[in-house]
Amino acid sequence: MALGIRHSRPFVEDEPDDFSVDRMRWLIRLRWIALAGILFATGFAASGYFPGVSWQVLLGAVGCAGVYNFVLWRRHRKVAPRGTHEAVRQAVVDMLLLTVVLWAAGGMRTPFIGYYVFHVAIVGILGGARATVIAAVAALLFSCLLLVTEHVPALQIGRWDPVWPWDLFAEIVAFTTTVGSVAYLVTHAVRQLRHRERALAEARERAALELEVLTNTLDELEAGLEVVEKDGAVIWRNKRAEQLAPAIPDGHDHWACPGDVRACEQDVTGVCPVRNALDEGEPGHCRFAVKLDDEERIYEMQVFPLGAGPGGERVMNLYVDRTAGLVSERRLILAERLASLGRVTQGVAHELNTPLATIRTLAADMVAALKQTTDDPDHLLEDLSESAALVHDETRRLGRITQGLLTGRDLTASEIEGAVPLGAVVERARALVFAGAGKDVPVSLGAELSDHAVAADPDHLVQVMVNLLQNAYDAVAEGSRGGVRVTASREGSRVEILIDDDGPGVPAEIEGRLFEPFATTKPPGKGTGLGLYTSYMLVASMNGTLALENREGGGARAVVSLPAAEERLVQIGKSPEAAE
Repeated sequence: MALGIRHSRPFVEDEPDDFSVDRMRWLIRLRWIALAGILFATGFAASGYFPGVSWQVLLGAVGCAGVYNFVLWRRHRKVAPRGTHEAVRQAVVDMLLLTVVLWAAGGMRTPFIGYYVFHVAIVGILGGARATVIAAVAALLFSCLLLVTEHVPALQIGRWDPVWPWDLFAEIVAFTTTVGSVAYLVTHAVRQLRHRERALAEARERAALELEVLTNTLDELEAGLEVVEKDGAVIWRNKRAEQLAPAIPDGHDHWACPGDVRACEQDVTGVCPVRNALDEGEPGHCRFAVKLDDEERIYEMQVFPLGAGPGGERVMNLYVDRTAGLVSERRLILAERLASLGRVTQGVAHELNTPLATIRTLAADMVAALKQTTDDPDHLLEDLSESAALVHDETRRLGRITQGLLTGRDLTASEIEGAVPLGAVVERARALVFAGAGKDVPVSLGAELSDHAVAADPDHLVQVMVNLLQNAYDAVAEGSRGGVRVTASREGSRVEILIDDDGPGVPAEIEGRLFEPFATTKPPGKGTGLGLYTSYMLVASMNGTLALENREGGGARAVVSLPAAEERLVQIGKSPEAAE
């Protein structure tokens, strides 16, 4: 893996504040030195050694430049300059000041004309190649301006005509200061360049160390991480990524689709998520299976484009182990299915137990009746016929339940068969519950029951009435007091059936869970807690509602609301063959 470091120019536009402050202080010091030299030359000119030089202009230039430099020094003591633009501008100001000084000293003929080289070098150090070209062009323009002033008398304010031997002295000073200034600038630039090189080398070492630490840390992760170029070249990857998505066996480090058990080639959209992230700039993910340490693991590859918008140059792939989560998810699904199977099994057992118990009770009654001698054979025959008809109906219900199990039909789904006479349904449920009851509990059926018919499934409505009457009987029998009453009333387009008992009522601790599966107040072995739950589901499938509440004065009341029906009545308790 190669570490690429972007090289910077020696002097960039956006530099740190401390570096910019040092630059400005350096320029201010150089200007103070230059102003001292100009002031020294002004004294020589005023003394008559350089009679052609306009020492008044030189003195004015020194004064204005001194005030300007002092204000600049005060300002940058408080506010740091941003970038090198300010330093370059100040260097150009110095070049303009040099032009004024040369203009007052005689223009192109003065030996100090070479100072332009010094200023161009300063601008080059501060601003780079482009600023150097601009400064060189400016120096040429200022030189041309000075040349013009020599040939236009109206523009001349001074001339170079020193007294001997001061002309030689001036040339020696000009040459010496020019060479010395250039040497100083070169030394300064070399010093700064070496400082930058050392800083860059230290930055490289720190980056290499940080990268090594980061790489070692990422190599210890259980997750895989890699960066892939648009052409498939792998820039970097940790050890886990190398295990999950090894390079294709062609001698090149190119990305290949991971997964040796089940490859991760496409996501849910049918497109490779890596390719989609590169082309569309959209993140993606997919799963794959690999074999690590002789164990199959499920990983999810999450793809993130690096760069905004489509057409990115690279993507980052993150491989996350989803095996534990997937196993837990499958276990939860299996547990839920087993729980559902258990509820269905107990529900079926509850459904089958009711008619079986009824058949057992009726069979015992029939055997007991046959053993007894009676003087009224017609009455005996009538009782046996009624019991046999109930047994026939209950076996038909059993057959319907088992047929539904074989065909996979929902046992709570109702088949509405026109209008069902409410009186016949309640009477049949009373016979099934109270015929074999161990205790004599009085039950009262309202005469108005025969006046109402409902749109319901006959067998399911019988099952609901049996469950509710059985609960009412158990509540009253347990307390050995009172009885059970069943009444009905018409409420608009619906019929309400009320089953009241004089039992202890609904306990407060279970009042909010009455219709949950396995919720019961009966002792173990005497109730499954599925009667009310099954009744609730059956009533709901017949477009009705079921509620259970405590009555004022004691006892409980079950309220069943079903759609009223005005059509022909269905004969309850008779098979289709008997109806024909």
